[in-house]
Amino acid sequence: MRERTNNQAAGLLDLAAIPSPKLTAMVAHGDEQAELPLLLRMCAAWVGFGYPVTVLDGTVRESADNPGLEQLLDYSYAPAPLSDAPSWSVVPAAWGLQTLASQPRIEHNALADTGWMFPHESVVVVYGTAQMLVPLLQGSSVRPVLTVSTAKASLLTSYLALKRLLLKGRLEPTIVNVLPAQHTVSSRSGTQTASTGLRDYAKYFLDYEVNALTIPAPGVDDRPSANTERLALGLLENAMPLDVQWAPTPRSVSTRPPLAAMVGSH
Repeated sequence: MRERTNNQAAGLLDLAAIPSPKLTAMVAHGDEQAELPLLLRMCAAWVGFGYPVTVLDGTVRESADNPGLEQLLDYSYAPAPLSDAPSWSVVPAAWGLQTLASQPRIEHNALADTGWMFPHESVVVVYGTAQMLVPLLQGSSVRPVLTVSTAKASLLTSYLALKRLLLKGRLEPTIVNVLPAQHTVSSRSGTQTASTGLRDYAKYFLDYEVNALTIPAPGVDDRPSANTERLALGLLENAMPLDVQWAPTPRSVSTRPPLAAMVGSH
């Protein structure tokens, strides 16, 4: 790769650069009581830092009445103008992510070229199963959030997700131990948690050291905690920049309602 010329205008190149949305992810492994509240608090944290967010929900299928990523990929409508963009939004994305995952990888993964769909967002979050995330994130630096909690099946499902991420995708997740709401981080000493079991399983079967971040489950009206804010910012350090240079031609863009009118804003 050619190096950038070092001259008096070099600093202006950075100022003129188009900001690139950053993509990160969260694993859906059936522990919604831990996953969804944490995901919502992370979105609130990013918005609090001034970063508009879109969540691509791979657990919800697009339809004619509930359009989402699949319709964006078909260039069915133009994105909403900046002034109308919500602080954060959730987009149904099961079929669209499946379409992207099925595309052959040549030089980089299919998600890298989707920045044109999110011109006003700073953060894009893919929420989907490990099986879905592996072909989409393989070869990237993204460290998807993988929660483990005291829920009955959480230890098993989180271990299976961890195994797939590591062995199939070569992806190291950010593991978060979500404690019940009545607990605090300081009161968990001596308490057996699912993260301990996950750490033992990963060490014995996968030869992998689990270093989990512990966060108490948020209450109904809780604002993002300091730990959640640090988690949200830390994820951006390993996020995938999305290419905003390419866009569909004007002929392929219809006059259907903008994205903000088609998805729920929060």
